[in-house]
Amino acid sequence: MASVSTDGYLYLWNCQTGQQVLRMPHHTSCPIRVCCFSPSSAFLATAGDDEKVCVWDISTRSLVQTFTGHGAMVTTCSFSPDSTYIISGSSAGDLRMWDCRHGKEKSILFQPEAHDLGVLSSDFNPQYEINSSHGSLQSYYLFASCGNDELVKLWHIKGGQSCSISLFHCLSGHSGNIYSCKFSQDGSLLASAGYDKSIILWLVESGTMLHRLDGHQRFVTCCAFSADDSLLATASNDKTVIVWNLNRCLNENPANIINGESSNCRTEGVYGGDIENTNIGPEKTGRSASLTAVINANNVSRWSVDQVVQWLDTLGLEKYSEVFMEHQVDGVELLHLSHDSLLTVLKITILAHRNKLLRAIQGLKNPLWQHLSVSDDDNSLIVPEELYCPITHEVMKEPVVASDGYSYEQEAISRWVASNDTSPMTNEIFEDKNLIPNRTLKLLIKRYTAT
Repeated sequence: MASVSTDGYLYLWNCQTGQQVLRMPHHTSCPIRVCCFSPSSAFLATAGDDEKVCVWDISTRSLVQTFTGHGAMVTTCSFSPDSTYIISGSSAGDLRMWDCRHGKEKSILFQPEAHDLGVLSSDFNPQYEINSSHGSLQSYYLFASCGNDELVKLWHIKGGQSCSISLFHCLSGHSGNIYSCKFSQDGSLLASAGYDKSIILWLVESGTMLHRLDGHQRFVTCCAFSADDSLLATASNDKTVIVWNLNRCLNENPANIINGESSNCRTEGVYGGDIENTNIGPEKTGRSASLTAVINANNVSRWSVDQVVQWLDTLGLEKYSEVFMEHQVDGVELLHLSHDSLLTVLKITILAHRNKLLRAIQGLKNPLWQHLSVSDDDNSLIVPEELYCPITHEVMKEPVVASDGYSYEQEAISRWVASNDTSPMTNEIFEDKNLIPNRTLKLLIKRYTAT
């Protein structure tokens, strides 16, 4: 977990032990207003009163990029769901988009008057689309921002060689500053929280108000959905955190929900116990309607066996439906399939079909991969994640085992241990700094990478 403060320090915490892992001063010693992890978890962005956005490499604990261009305090920043871009907003009301891949210091998109009186919060929709129908690879995102003008705005963002930003919806319903906006994990809902002590749930596709939640006694400063979208946590200046059971709230008055009207749903406290993983959002329409464009690992993990079989049909591999049903392969099991399990357990003997399945599964885990152009008759093997170095994120050539039990590329971990006493994977202190060649893993790498 990361936290920042007006004291000018960035802290990293171990969530399992509650211990502080790192205390790092901002290089300009200014108050830091916001921080966010990239979806890949490889980077962390911080921003504050020095009008800059800083990007830190989590594995090396080092500053890797600094983006400058804002003319006022930076109040919000968000990574795109593929970790390619950052959009930041300032107290002057402007939005800027930065390219994290090439590290250009200047922004590649600029929206000068996104919010009249300053931007306070922003968020990318977890669902996005990438295609190359017009020759070059283009990415399409949905982005939300809110501010002191009492408005929530949804923006269409296009990335790639030709970048653009256009207003999709302007949502009004709050009667005061809006401090926070967050998308649900499936991308169908948006929550906003503000000075008027209320939280509003919006239908993203239509831009209409779905529900208003009232329960806090003072202004609400932040909100966040649970991983399965069944819960919403909100925090307020009344010194309380409320966890809302959305399934219960949205089902209390179905007539109002269907008509898009708002109704009050107060809680009696924090809800606990087991909550059924139920999708509460409507089916998405438009450009994101295709199956592969709207799913991610969180949603796939909730698939039933029947939904997995339907997915096989979209790949043209319906001949394996019976064996998938026989072995009860649901969404969770699908995400853990490997070459060995496909061959030895499911008896899929055709190499091209195993490769096609594994490429599609990688696409479910990371939607960016599903658009890569790979022909069906390409019999190259999909390299398992275990063969990649946790530091370089590349296939290892000379794997070695450190005292933390993990394998790394020899050159990368040698540089690490030269300046660090803790493991890059566990953050625990190394028992020793001996590196032992992993010959078994090296043989496996040769097997998977041999042409």
